[in-house]
Amino acid sequence: MAKARLLLLLGAGLLLSFLRVVEVEGEGERVLLFLLPFQEARVEFLNSVTGKPVLLEFRPLWRFQGFQAYTDPETEAYYTGGAYPWNEALARERRKALLYCSEAGLALRLGGRWFRVEKGCLRARLLFPP
Repeated sequence: MAKARLLLLLGAGLLLSFLRVVEVEGEGERVLLFLLPFQEARVEFLNSVTGKPVLLEFRPLWRFQGFQAYTDPETEAYYTGGAYPWNEALARERRKALLYCSEAGLALRLGGRWFRVEKGCLRARLLFPP
């Protein structure tokens, strides 16, 4: 019986090590999501200056990390001033919380769920692991 409990505890611990708990706030709602570390996460919006679409992809590993940006060269230059490679800088980012705001609208996808906002903000916080 003790061996079965130990195996159960080890299994539960292993399962918890793969669980990511994320809180998303925006438009007067607060949602808790349960994700896996390699599930897709993305933010999509139009740059208000260039009018071009921007896509940011990342993963909820130990932090929000593994960022990769996709946009046109003009919009990338808007963000970087042409002074550094944007994706190299983004790849070093590690965040427990993200805040995205837009006047024109943006969409955040975590796992299989979409959150959208216009003239407002969306915030995602990684609650677990601490």
